[in-house]
Amino acid sequence: MTGGRDQESPWRAALMVASVGIELAVAVAVGYLVGDWLDARLGTAPWLMFLFLGCGVAAGFRGVWRTARRYWPEDREGP
Repeated sequence: MTGGRDQESPWRAALMVASVGIELAVAVAVGYLVGDWLDARLGTAPWLMFLFLGCGVAAGFRGVWRTARRYWPEDREGP
Protein backbone atom coordinates (compact mmCIF):
# COMPACT_ATOMS: atom_id res chain seq x y z
CA MET A 1 0.00 0.00 0.00
CA THR A 2 1.59 3.24 -1.10
CA GLY A 3 1.06 6.49 0.77
CA GLY A 4 0.48 8.66 -2.30
CA ARG A 5 -1.86 11.60 -2.22
CA ASP A 6 -3.96 10.15 -5.05
CA GLN A 7 -4.82 7.05 -3.02
CA GLU A 8 -6.10 8.81 0.11
CA SER A 9 -9.60 8.06 1.29
CA PRO A 10 -12.16 10.69 0.30
CA TRP A 11 -13.31 10.77 3.92
CA ARG A 12 -9.81 11.55 5.13
CA ALA A 13 -9.50 14.38 2.61
CA ALA A 14 -12.89 15.76 3.65
CA LEU A 15 -11.92 15.72 7.33
CA MET A 16 -8.62 17.46 6.59
CA VAL A 17 -10.40 20.24 4.71
CA ALA A 18 -13.11 20.55 7.38
CA SER A 19 -10.47 20.95 10.07
CA VAL A 20 -9.23 24.15 8.42
CA GLY A 21 -11.95 26.25 10.04
CA ILE A 22 -11.23 24.82 13.45
CA GLU A 23 -7.49 25.41 13.04
CA LEU A 24 -8.07 29.03 12.04
CA ALA A 25 -10.46 29.70 14.94
CA VAL A 26 -8.16 28.12 17.52
CA ALA A 27 -5.11 30.06 16.30
CA VAL A 28 -6.99 33.36 16.48
CA ALA A 29 -8.47 32.55 19.90
CA VAL A 30 -5.09 31.56 21.36
CA GLY A 31 -3.49 34.72 20.00
CA TYR A 32 -6.24 36.86 21.51
CA LEU A 33 -6.15 35.12 24.90
CA VAL A 34 -2.35 35.28 25.22
CA GLY A 35 -2.32 38.96 24.26
CA ASP A 36 -5.16 39.80 26.62
CA TRP A 37 -3.49 37.94 29.49
CA LEU A 38 -0.18 39.72 28.89
CA ASP A 39 -1.96 43.09 28.70
CA ALA A 40 -3.59 42.43 32.07
CA ARG A 41 -0.23 41.47 33.62
CA LEU A 42 1.84 44.27 32.10
CA GLY A 43 -0.75 47.06 31.87
CA THR A 44 -0.20 47.60 28.15
CA ALA A 45 -3.83 47.21 27.01
CA PRO A 46 -4.74 46.84 24.19
CA TRP A 47 -1.40 46.73 22.35
CA LEU A 48 -0.22 43.20 23.12
CA MET A 49 -3.70 41.85 22.45
CA PHE A 50 -3.59 43.39 18.98
CA LEU A 51 -0.06 42.10 18.40
CA PHE A 52 -0.83 38.53 19.43
CA LEU A 53 -4.20 38.59 17.67
CA GLY A 54 -2.34 39.48 14.47
CA CYS A 55 0.11 36.64 15.10
CA GLY A 56 -2.83 34.26 15.63
CA VAL A 57 -4.47 35.37 12.39
CA ALA A 58 -1.18 34.92 10.51
CA ALA A 59 -0.67 31.46 12.03
CA GLY A 60 -4.24 30.48 11.18
CA PHE A 61 -3.93 31.54 7.57
CA ARG A 62 -0.59 29.76 7.33
CA GLY A 63 -2.38 26.56 8.36
CA VAL A 64 -5.14 27.21 5.81
CA TRP A 65 -2.54 27.78 3.09
CA ARG A 66 -0.63 24.62 4.04
CA THR A 67 -3.79 22.51 3.84
CA ALA A 68 -4.92 24.14 0.60
CA ARG A 69 -1.55 23.53 -1.05
CA ARG A 70 -1.74 19.87 -0.12
CA TYR A 71 -4.94 19.43 -2.14
CA TRP A 72 -4.15 21.99 -4.84
CA PRO A 73 -3.87 20.51 -8.34
CA GLU A 74 -0.37 20.53 -9.74
CA ASP A 75 0.51 23.28 -12.22
CA ARG A 76 0.56 22.18 -15.81
CA GLU A 77 2.69 23.47 -18.67
CA GLY A 78 0.84 25.36 -21.46
CA PRO A 79 -2.27 24.28 -23.40
